[in-house]
Amino acid sequence: MKKILILIIFLALGVFLFWSYRSWFKTDSFRAIFFDVGQGDSALVVTPGGQTILIDGGPDNKVLRGLEKILPFWRRTIDLLIITHAHDDHVTGLIEVSKRYKIKNILYNNLAFKTPALDALIKVFKENKFKMTSVETGMIFKLDNNCSINILQASKDTEKDQNDYSIVSMFNCLGRKILFSGDAGVGVEKKLLSSNLDLSADIFKVSHHGSFSANSLDFLKVVNPKIAVISVGIDNKFGHPASLILNRLKELAVDIYRTDKQGSLIFLANHQIIKLAR
Repeated sequence: MKKILILIIFLALGVFLFWSYRSWFKTDSFRAIFFDVGQGDSALVVTPGGQTILIDGGPDNKVLRGLEKILPFWRRTIDLLIITHAHDDHVTGLIEVSKRYKIKNILYNNLAFKTPALDALIKVFKENKFKMTSVETGMIFKLDNNCSINILQASKDTEKDQNDYSIVSMFNCLGRKILFSGDAGVGVEKKLLSSNLDLSADIFKVSHHGSFSANSLDFLKVVNPKIAVISVGIDNKFGHPASLILNRLKELAVDIYRTDKQGSLIFLANHQIIKLAR
């Protein structure tokens, strides 16, 4: 009787692991998750083949809870980490992430910005001997199922504002595009508009939490997103998102989603659909 019970337990475990594995690798769609990390930024993209791209880590360890809900317990690897820029509200959460997950490649632009959080993060990177890649505008990082991350902007100028060192990247997959802009301001947007790049995107992660220092009308018209995601904290002291930006998005008939109003957001997308997963 005891042997039969043990056999049943092992069979049940095997079935659970099998279906967990199958459900993880959904080859017909990708997922884009915008974590509710308060006043900060953190997003995760999971490709159809199961590769993971983490963009920023928020201001604290909320990102860990988000990752634990999305990634299966046996998935302890981040394939690509993009640090858009070095401000605490984008990097602090990555300290614990880097201790608990293996990161295959870290993309960065300018980390010459002294803060205790950034110093601690770089120390963990070095201790774990993670690969770090200083990006250049025009770089393309290929992923499974012909998906890719394209680096549209990584300023090497001497910027007055650390925000303008933000990596601006486009995720391309299954005929869909997501534009991630970190906290890049209007100056960076002007550079992008003069570059003759195709900036159109289905989903736009609104720059700098919806600040009026970014998200110019000209830029929004060219990006022409169907969906705008604003990562922002409840009743934050900065007044984000600015009513000016919300009005611009409404005038352009863009569907607006906010982490302060709706919590973490999970989008499922493929050639046919983009839908908010429930």
